[in-house]
Amino acid sequence: MEPTDAVRFEAVIERFTHSIGGHYIGVPDDVVQHFTQKSAVRVMCRLNSTVEFHCALRPKGDGSFMISLGTPIRQQLKVRMGDTVKAAIWKDESEYGRKMPEELQELLAIDEEGNQCFQALTPGKQRSIMYYVDGAKNVQTRIDRAILMIDRLKTH
Repeated sequence: MEPTDAVRFEAVIERFTHSIGGHYIGVPDDVVQHFTQKSAVRVMCRLNSTVEFHCALRPKGDGSFMISLGTPIRQQLKVRMGDTVKAAIWKDESEYGRKMPEELQELLAIDEEGNQCFQALTPGKQRSIMYYVDGAKNVQTRIDRAILMIDRLKTH
């Protein structure tokens, strides 16, 4: 559910022309002011009132800010570069800045050493592991990925 303090705006889907060429939407300066940070900040974003996701409000390098739009999000929305989307963003109050996959959460609850290793990681590395685990379509693959990642943490 979108909170009442969500900030709404419209933006055009753009693409970087250098390096990997990722897609993004620019965030207007007056919207950025609601979050009063000069560096990246975790937010929740809902596009076109349908697709909601955890993301970062990130500096673009020229003084402006953006939100990256990966392929799965663009596919869900059925949008491409040049399309306009309606966005709503609000501060992400979740513990990790993204949804914790149930399979990883269960593993961390029963593996004390693995949980300690996971908690010692930077927030970005924690999110990377959660993203990897959550990216699998079937439950068994998510379980296997969670075990693999936590075992790697314990042996390194």
